[in-house]
Amino acid sequence: MEQLVECIVVGGPQHGLVSRQFWDSQSPMPLALVTDDGEACVAAASRRPGTAGDRIILLHPAATGQQLTGMLTGLNRHIASVCAVVSVARRTPRQPVPSGSLRLAA
Repeated sequence: MEQLVECIVVGGPQHGLVSRQFWDSQSPMPLALVTDDGEACVAAASRRPGTAGDRIILLHPAATGQQLTGMLTGLNRHIASVCAVVSVARRTPRQPVPSGSLRLAA
């Protein structure tokens, strides 16, 4: 079954490129992307469906360990900040709306 996944390139000329692609997770062929320099970037890490959707990190052959750990750290910070905002928003007490008045949800 095909699904839309978010791919992030680490290393090479397109380091940091984010693209969305359809991918069949049941396919025997791994997800790959060819960058502008002709090198194939292959999946190095992925996160399954959850609060932020599917993400796959595609590793360029010239990527350094520092680039990979930097990208993973940045993504983890982003996810943590999104989860914190959602958590705070859900815990905000709701004020009763006086009858006869209209209040739009934020």
